[in-house]
Amino acid sequence: MTNTRYFYLRRLHSLLGVIPLGVFLLNHLLTNSTAIISAEFFEEKVKLIHLLGPFLPIVEAVLIFVPLSLHVALGIYIASQAKMNTSTIKYARNYAYSFQRITGWIAVVYISYHVIHLRFMHDMHQEPFSITLAKMFSEGLWGLPGVVWILLYFIGGLSVIFHFANGLCTFCMRWGITVGPKSQRSMAYVAGGLGVMLTLMLISSIVGFARVAPRMKSEPGLEQKLIQIHEPKEIG
Repeated sequence: MTNTRYFYLRRLHSLLGVIPLGVFLLNHLLTNSTAIISAEFFEEKVKLIHLLGPFLPIVEAVLIFVPLSLHVALGIYIASQAKMNTSTIKYARNYAYSFQRITGWIAVVYISYHVIHLRFMHDMHQEPFSITLAKMFSEGLWGLPGVVWILLYFIGGLSVIFHFANGLCTFCMRWGITVGPKSQRSMAYVAGGLGVMLTLMLISSIVGFARVAPRMKSEPGLEQKLIQIHEPKEIG
């Protein structure tokens, strides 16, 4: 591959990571974090997505799955060319470069499971996401106890957040938005603050979903109530 083609592929890769994937990540974590308020409130927000009806798979493909597939494919190629040398060059950005690759691999595994299990194996028209995650966090899944799934969910989510936040810094440098050391340092603070905010959203979602199972035991009608809220209604 020529240097020019590689240059443009790197730019495309960083662009996809911010738009639309970064925008989707912000919206996804914000929606999930509403579970801390209540499972009912969360399901009301998810219900808005279902209003797309038959258009939902098209929107998902165009704005999520196709960009995500391209980003992952390009990311794997770029990572295969990367040389991590934190043992000899001990600078913050060099460590960030290495962690970007490590969290990228974790994110690929986590997102693959997340999409396959919760989007394609899960019948979203029959069981609300809040109930599915509540069962996974309380009863466990595939022989692993719930506490392990909570830990895996947190590690995977944290890896995605770091990968996005640090990638945002790289995006600004690659696209000439932050040129000098001062602007790059300022962007690092902004990205760090964004990462903290997203992490708090992640924690809120985990706590919110973990609280659903105990509520279903103490409130017998809660599960049916969530199912009723979740019932899809198409546009028109």
